[in-house]
Amino acid sequence: MREECGIRKLLRQVGRAAAATTQQIPGAQGYRYDVLQFNAGTQPLNPEQWETFYRGGMIATYPTAADGGFDLEVRDAWAEFFSMLPNGARILDVGTGNGVVAMIAAETALSQGVQWEIHASDLARIDPLQHVPEGARRLAGITFHAGVATEQLPFESESFDAVSGHHALEYADTAAALAEIHRVLKPGGSAQFIIHHADAMLVQSAGLTLRESELALGETQVFRRLHRLVTMDRIVPGETDEATEELRAAIRILKQGMAESRISGTGHVLDVVLDAVQKLLVARKEMSPMAVGLEVDRAEAEMRDSVQRLDDLIGRALGQQEIEALARDAAAAGFSLVEHFPLHHAGSNLVGWQLLLHRA
Repeated sequence: MREECGIRKLLRQVGRAAAATTQQIPGAQGYRYDVLQFNAGTQPLNPEQWETFYRGGMIATYPTAADGGFDLEVRDAWAEFFSMLPNGARILDVGTGNGVVAMIAAETALSQGVQWEIHASDLARIDPLQHVPEGARRLAGITFHAGVATEQLPFESESFDAVSGHHALEYADTAAALAEIHRVLKPGGSAQFIIHHADAMLVQSAGLTLRESELALGETQVFRRLHRLVTMDRIVPGETDEATEELRAAIRILKQGMAESRISGTGHVLDVVLDAVQKLLVARKEMSPMAVGLEVDRAEAEMRDSVQRLDDLIGRALGQQEIEALARDAAAAGFSLVEHFPLHHAGSNLVGWQLLLHRA
């Protein structure tokens, strides 16, 4: 059982490797990735898959500081937005995930010596207080609402002074979500959203990560070939040799792909996959063929979920025309002031669109 737990910890790294899109990629500027060329027909993640992701405890995604939250211009954008609110304000953070923006709101209130009522909702069945490291302390005072769609908020009309959302609005039915956000805002209230930008480094890096994942899951089908070999409970002349050679051929292709990727500063996904394959082969000495086969299946499933999440991210990212269309939708929903502009991190790293809305 101890070995099995160690293997499961390792295999979670496979999914996390596919989800790691935060690395700086030399030469990636200007790279555009067409999601349809990668995996036509991929469906967006369902709430259960997002729940699995959030249970991992990550409070924020790129760019993050040492404490796992946002820093520099990204944190400043949220702190400045919240700092305009009066004492006693009510805040709603939609698509909150594990609550990073709500946490910034709470920290801003503390630094200004005011008290705000902070609510945070998400369609997924989130439980940040349990899953985020030190969540009870870091997220103290925030009321979380799990299983709540932004398109159908369970709050009274004109009940919030501010609404926020980081990588949230673009994952909703935007027209319906904007109408609901306008409904729950008090007259004079404001909303701010940070939205995926089609030219952001995160989106570019996601495309490169998907290429590596496709090599593992698609071209080589290394997990399927590994599964065939490790689930053999005895040596079968001819069949065992064939399965072994197929796996070796897949490994050779992955190693070649990793060598080529490292030239451009990538290759992390393939490195983790190859390490997992090696350790699972060794695990055959300690675990039954069926048990090892199940761990292979789990590794592949976690990686496919991560790939689907990145695929979804790329599809939700907005270019200039899309953000202008979203601004028009906001105006149609009744917002009197609509502004949008690019948001950068560390001076020059494009992060996303910053969208500001005001209800008269």
